Amino acid sequence: MEENKQLEDYPASALRLDLASFEGPLDLLLHLIKTLEVDIFDIPIVLVTEQYLAYLEAMKELELDLASEYLVMAASLIEIKSKMMLPKPKKEATEEEEDPREDLVQQLLTYQQYQNVSKLLEEKQEARQLEYPKAASDLSAYQTKVPLAKGAFDQDDLLAALRKMMRRLKSQAPLERQVQAETYSVQEAMDDLLQACPHGRVISFYDLIVDGPLTRERIVTLFLALLQLVKAANLSFAQTVGQTDIEIKRNEVGE
Repeated sequence: MEENKQLEDYPASALRLDLASFEGPLDLLLHLIKTLEVDIFDIPIVLVTEQYLAYLEAMKELELDLASEYLVMAASLIEIKSKMMLPKPKKEATEEEEDPREDLVQQLLTYQQYQNVSKLLEEKQEARQLEYPKAASDLSAYQTKVPLAKGAFDQDDLLAALRKMMRRLKSQAPLERQVQAETYSVQEAMDDLLQACPHGRVISFYDLIVDGPLTRERIVTLFLALLQLVKAANLSFAQTVGQTDIEIKRNEVGE
């Protein structure tokens, strides 16, 4: 039940209000409950209503515009106050009496919960602003594929150049399609490459291919031979631009 407290029981300093510090009627009611040090589950509705209406009167005297939500809350408080002051009819002992303040208490508890969450988020934001983010780490050592230097090329570029050359040959003349035993070994192809590429001369792999039978076996064998000679450092190859013709050069002794 409502406590028998009156407005004059509290010092004027305890009931001073900052008119610009409230975000709405529920915010004002929570402030009054905390200032008056009353139980939110047993609100002295007469006392709180009087103080609330005094706040609205102060707003009017300062010629400040009242938001409609403040007036709606004032009407709700007056209605609850009237219900609390009306004589209560006798009821059966088993019948529970309904408290007119129940809905208001639930609204205040929900609003208070939102306030607490908002305050917690503000504290976390302030703490986060005091932290310094770590600079980005250099993860290049963990790369599975390291970017090539300018002018360098990898096996994908080499294979792309070979495929481009095959398409070029196919457009000029159909490749012979014969099923036969291997007649051209990798060793023979290596000898032909070394002979076709003397010291100081640069030849195109495409020119080397067209200077003989255009069979798929011969092209693949010459390409494998080229890789073997490059691995053994007898030859070196280069591409001026990605996926262009492969240029072959004979290495000098000790190069």
